[in-house]
Amino acid sequence: MKKKIVIDLPLNTDQCRSKAMQIAVRSPGVISVNIDNEKGHLVVIGIGVDFFKLMHCIKRKFKCSRIVSIEEVKDKKPDPDPVKPKPISPCPSTCTPCVQYYPICQPVYDTCDNSNCSMM
Repeated sequence: MKKKIVIDLPLNTDQCRSKAMQIAVRSPGVISVNIDNEKGHLVVIGIGVDFFKLMHCIKRKFKCSRIVSIEEVKDKKPDPDPVKPKPISPCPSTCTPCVQYYPICQPVYDTCDNSNCSMM
């Protein structure tokens, strides 16, 4: 079961952000780590992540860190019956079915009335 753990940290500098991400990545079961710069949150997603141990490691470096939320992440399951589009007919439904006509090739006979004609 995937969990999403949101941690509030003082992420003022790039060095702080880098250190927080390194600590989170070392925890077993972590799949991804993101930083929300607007809110100053570290978002950790993983399977079987022990948030208590994660917070213990983070609190060594960042004394004023706290957990904002822990949520279960549900995977998106694809629809069993994807809707297939109907084929578009070239004719409107009110007319008779379309019939495509091909030109018929007819042989061409060359007739010469002149005796000078060299065709046989």
